[in-house]
Amino acid sequence: MNEKNTTSRFRALVNFASKSFTELNVHSKLLLRIGAIVFFAFLLLALFIAVSFMAGAIYFECQVKIIEWIVLYSFRFWVMLVFGSLILDILIRR
Repeated sequence: MNEKNTTSRFRALVNFASKSFTELNVHSKLLLRIGAIVFFAFLLLALFIAVSFMAGAIYFECQVKIIEWIVLYSFRFWVMLVFGSLILDILIRR
């Protein structure tokens, strides 16, 4: 029965991550919030473009590519801010 061991390890990892994120300094939390807001805003923009394309309201060439790029680069921006905030937190604590 390795399931209990795996579950307890996963639970310990989640508890550690939760504790680490709650102990972040103010600037790191601010970067995380900015990243989440920007990511959500660009996802809403991509959703608006996709819905308007399906409804036939607006159409321009390479619209699917633009939606892909918006989602991809907003996700990359969010990931960079998450890792940047973690690195900032590590540097400030030392």
